[in-house]
Amino acid sequence: MIFKSKPEFCTVCKKQITHKHKAKKEWNVKSPLCGDCYVDKMKESYDASVHQNCVACGTRHKVTDLWEPRWQWDMTGLLCKSCFDKKEEDFTKKKNFCCICGAKLGFLRYNPKSKWSLDGQLCKNCWDAQKTKNG
Repeated sequence: MIFKSKPEFCTVCKKQITHKHKAKKEWNVKSPLCGDCYVDKMKESYDASVHQNCVACGTRHKVTDLWEPRWQWDMTGLLCKSCFDKKEEDFTKKKNFCCICGAKLGFLRYNPKSKWSLDGQLCKNCWDAQKTKNG
């Protein structure tokens, strides 16, 4: 009685399940899944003839031609090669250069305060300037 848990239901077919299966991130389905729905989603995902849209541009490609986004981007879904390359370039630019003056960042990087509404990291001079201007 102590270890008895509440019943779980499959998010796709709404059947009560005894064993939970975790959905893969690229399936765009919430967990848990029953065994039948898990197998169906796996077949659908790994079949080379299945097509899916790129989450950035919306073009339709084979699932095998799409790229999974990096975890730092906080995205769900798959990207085509050109959108992945654009996102990667933008990410490295934000990571390696100051978002205000464009100076190459060294070892010390400064994150802007959320009230400043800046996207990226700052060099020491720009961070100090923002601090005196916005507080």
